Amino acid sequence: MIARLEGRWVGWVLIASLALNLFLAGVVGVRYWREQQWRAERTMTGPIGRIAQGLPESGRTKVRAVIESRRDQIREQNREYRRARGEAMQALAAEPFDRPKVDAAFAEARRRADAMSATMQAAMIEASAQLTPEERKAFRGRLAERERDRERRGQSRN
Repeated sequence: MIARLEGRWVGWVLIASLALNLFLAGVVGVRYWREQQWRAERTMTGPIGRIAQGLPESGRTKVRAVIESRRDQIREQNREYRRARGEAMQALAAEPFDRPKVDAAFAEARRRADAMSATMQAAMIEASAQLTPEERKAFRGRLAERERDRERRGQSRN
């Protein structure tokens, strides 16, 4: 009799274990699938990419292509700007204070920021030229919305 009870118990444990394993495999699978979807959507980063999220799929595809074509340039310019900004902060805190060095460091940071801004504006213009009038209107609406949000937070455009 004990052997029969143990047999039943083992059977139920095996069934429960199988159910738990299938459940966990499903959770992991769904999480992996969502991660892949998130990564695909995340390819449109930066201000233009976030603005383009409000466009229909056809518009997002056009904007994504422009961003992808300039991705390496934008990353390099961003890296150079951060480096120049860091050097400006170091020059500002250095002892003894060297005014010409600080001025030069901040001028370089501004130059890098301007170059990055020009690239982003060129990408925005290139993308806009490929959009339909309706998509451009939606794109412009998202730009205006972003600007209003920045003003509410007290941030300037530069």
